[in-house]
Amino acid sequence: MSPPKFIIVSASGAFSRRVWLLDPPSDGEPDHFVIFLDGEFYVNQMNAPAIIHDLQCRGHIPRIACAFVSHVDGAARHRDLTCCSDFADFVARDVIRWMHQRHPMVSNAENLIGGPSLGGLAAAYVALSYPQTFGRCLSQSGSFWWNNEWLTTQVHEGQHSQTKFWISVGDQETASGVSHAPSGLRQEVTQIAACERFAQALAARQNPVHHRLYSGGHEFRPWQDELPDALRWLLND
Repeated sequence: MSPPKFIIVSASGAFSRRVWLLDPPSDGEPDHFVIFLDGEFYVNQMNAPAIIHDLQCRGHIPRIACAFVSHVDGAARHRDLTCCSDFADFVARDVIRWMHQRHPMVSNAENLIGGPSLGGLAAAYVALSYPQTFGRCLSQSGSFWWNNEWLTTQVHEGQHSQTKFWISVGDQETASGVSHAPSGLRQEVTQIAACERFAQALAARQNPVHHRLYSGGHEFRPWQDELPDALRWLLND
């Protein structure tokens, strides 16, 4: 199942991104918007459009319109998805504005943003930066090790919100002291430890958090397998 593709250009002209759009399975307005970063992973490797379509048809989740935002290439991914304020603005303003043009009745609140790996780091950063727009966040093996766990320090210092977070990580994600191509991003701590500390920081400030340790590594299959449970938990109040 491959949704139609569009190009969204930011108001500033700084960003132009391919987006796959998945509308609800029947006529009528969605209840929420869902933005997936690393969109090609969800569309091409994780079968997310078909999973989401089935969940809605079965009544397991509310009606949602989903935008799967491409990361373009490795260099852009390492630049945009490492807590980049300009990219966060693009997602929270330009992408949401574009979706509102298609579905004007959707409230500009309680939307969901998600992503895996660096996309999970970026999703959490956007959710923390725009709590008035994103009340739910899916972070699958989020790269919270980035920049000496900088985002976790921002949770400790930031303002309180009620954003719900699903934070998952695999029990085999034990690598540390490694560099990641193409830009050489340095990971000094394990994914497990960084995700756990980020989840603990959120819980300490009373955010609703589901912290899950799954069986597996940093790979598409376990992210795909947990997607139905994650969306049910995040989207059903």
